[in-house]
Amino acid sequence: MNTLLIAGCIGGITGIISHLMRNGKVLIFPKKRTRPKGIYLGFLADFFIGAAASVFAVTYLTPDPELLRSLIGISILAGMTAENVLLKRELNIEKAKVEGLDRINKRLK
Repeated sequence: MNTLLIAGCIGGITGIISHLMRNGKVLIFPKKRTRPKGIYLGFLADFFIGAAASVFAVTYLTPDPELLRSLIGISILAGMTAENVLLKRELNIEKAKVEGLDRINKRLK
């Protein structure tokens, strides 16, 4: 249990660092959204995603999680990988938006 807690904290901190790098060294705090209605978790989402990824990696992929050095390394790598997956998803969404705007501009010409 202690290993999972350490892994979750390290992965969460990695998620927050990725959040800071992506948003120009600014923490975006949770807030309510009107459209679409709901809650935007901000930096907490990155913390939870990094923590979940590192706990998963340590639980299922590590042969000996008792070594602190390997635990820290795998937790950091898992947190970074989770953030890269999210960035890839955001890039695909932005790419689809740009392509849609290009199609609209071509129709208007």
